[in-house]
Amino acid sequence: MSSNLEQQGGLPESWRVQLPIFEGPLDLLLHLVKINEVEIADIPVAVICDQFYEYLQLMEELNLDIAADYIYEAAQLIHLKSKLLLPRPATADGEEAEDPRQELVERLLEYQRIKEAAQSLAEIHSVRRGIWSRPAHPLELEDDEPMIDLGDVSLHDLLGCLKTVLVRYEHEHPDPLHVPRETFTVRDQFQRLLEVISPDRPYDLLTDLRQRSCRAEIVAAFLAVLELAHLSLVRFHQTAGGEILIYRTARELQVHELEAIEG
Repeated sequence: MSSNLEQQGGLPESWRVQLPIFEGPLDLLLHLVKINEVEIADIPVAVICDQFYEYLQLMEELNLDIAADYIYEAAQLIHLKSKLLLPRPATADGEEAEDPRQELVERLLEYQRIKEAAQSLAEIHSVRRGIWSRPAHPLELEDDEPMIDLGDVSLHDLLGCLKTVLVRYEHEHPDPLHVPRETFTVRDQFQRLLEVISPDRPYDLLTDLRQRSCRAEIVAAFLAVLELAHLSLVRFHQTAGGEILIYRTARELQVHELEAIEG
């Protein structure tokens, strides 16, 4: 799966990296079986189906492309979940009908065997790659595509961690009350700072920003400080303790300069 960042004006193509992620929906199902600590032969379809759908929703929220086989597998799980809600009819000889989960179990077991075989081959390849023979010509190193080593952590683990944080954040930060927004202009902050900053008395920038009432006023005040510095109306001094102090210069503000400042 690839991100839509390039289409949305994000990272350039040259910055892309390859993540060691699971391939396809069966990998995701095996991962869900693992984290739920259940046997493949006894899959809780209702739980796995809900978690599978939650992962798809999270991938959609993160603007990740969802392959068609994921959507198809989700539909299969929903169908299997609905079949399990109905009583299984008995066969002609009185025995209970075959477990509807059997086909999914066989697919997962077969995929798990293939995956384990592939991992074994990859380990053999890794060992062989570490055995160097004397080259017949000077060794030429190729620039490999950058990789991110996540160890035994999968991308699905990281997405699950992100989802946990997002859910907790929503619980701890309920929707704020909608109140009329107060407007703070750069020009107003510019004039306010001109009145409080003097040539012979230091003015603490951090203290001033902390005393602002909201984020919008902090941003406006900071932009006003930058505009003052741009017009050479103030100078800065940083103390040994890290405080940033502002002093007024002798330069006078021109009328047209104030009018040019956007509100």
